[in-house]
Amino acid sequence: MKGGGYYDANSKAQRAAMEPFLPWLEASIERLPAPSQGQDCYRFLDIGSSEGANAVYAIKRLIRALRRVSSLPIQVGFNDLPSNDFNRLFLNLFPQGRLELAAEEIYACAVAGTAFGRLVPAGSLQLATTFNAIGFLNEKPKADLPNFILPMAPGPHAPRRGVDVTDQDLIPFRTQAASDLKAFYAARAAELVSGGQLLVQVFGRRGELSTSHGIYDVLSDALLDAVEQGRLPQVVYEQLLFPIYFRSLEELLAPLQPGAEHEDCFEVLQAEAQEVVVPFNQQWELDGDVNAWARQYTGFMRAFTEAILAAALPENLPQAEILEWI
Repeated sequence: MKGGGYYDANSKAQRAAMEPFLPWLEASIERLPAPSQGQDCYRFLDIGSSEGANAVYAIKRLIRALRRVSSLPIQVGFNDLPSNDFNRLFLNLFPQGRLELAAEEIYACAVAGTAFGRLVPAGSLQLATTFNAIGFLNEKPKADLPNFILPMAPGPHAPRRGVDVTDQDLIPFRTQAASDLKAFYAARAAELVSGGQLLVQVFGRRGELSTSHGIYDVLSDALLDAVEQGRLPQVVYEQLLFPIYFRSLEELLAPLQPGAEHEDCFEVLQAEAQEVVVPFNQQWELDGDVNAWARQYTGFMRAFTEAILAAALPENLPQAEILEWI
C-alpha cells in the first residue's frame, strides 16, 4: 500500500465495503465467549490493518457494542506485513498522544506477520476481523500472464485487443488462492477460543461481475499507452503481475463446507455477496464534477496499486515521472 497517510486519505471506498457487514458483528458480539479465569480480558485482532484509519474505525464500533454488555478489559491487536507503515497506524491509534478507542480499559498492540500464518498464541482470541487482506496472494505462483496484469479475466469492456486471460492461465493462481484460504482458516481456528467469532470481508466476484472490472482494465490501458509511447518497455507489461485473486462467495466458503478440510473449525452464521456503493461515484452522480471524480478515482487506485507498480519498474527509468504519468 502507498504509505505516509496516502492510503488512509484515499480509502473511503474500502470503508464503504466494510459498512454492510459490521452490523453482523455488532448484533452478535454479546454472544462472544467470556474470557477464561486465566485470561481476564477480551482479545480482538484485526488482520491487514494497513495504516489503520479504517481498522480503528471498525474496532471502535465493536468495542462500543461489547461495552454494552461487559466492562472487562479489551486487548486489541492490529496486524499487517512487516513492510506496513506502522508509524501511521500508531498515529491513528494515538492521534493526540493518547489511545482513543471509545472506552476505558482498552489496550492496543501491533502484530507483524502474514494473514496466512499464526499471529498470536493458540486459544487467545475472542474475535478476529479482516477486511480485504486475504484477497492478496501469499506468494506468486511460478506462472506467466503476459497479456494482462491480473490473474483474473479482463472486464467485458477491456479496451485493447490482445488483452486476454484464459481459464487455463488461471489454474495456478486459483490453486494458490485456495491453498492460501485453507491456511488462513487453519490459523484463525487455532487462535480463536471455542465460540470465538471471525468476520471475513473481501473484494470478490459474483457471476460475470467482479470488483476487478474497470479498475485493472483502465490501469492496463494506461500501461499499454506508456508502452506504445516508448515510456515503458513491453517486457515490463508482460512481467507485471498484481498478485490478487477475486474469489466468489462459493470459493470463500469452500473450505468450511461439509466434507471439506475445515468443516469442523467454524459454523457459518452469515454469508453474503453485496454490491457496494462507492462514495466518489455517488458524489459524481450528485454534482457531475468529472474532474473531482477523476482525482478521487486516481487517488483510490494509487493507494493500493502504486507500490506494486513501482517495484516492477526498472531502476534505469525515471520512476517518479512514469508513475505520475500513468
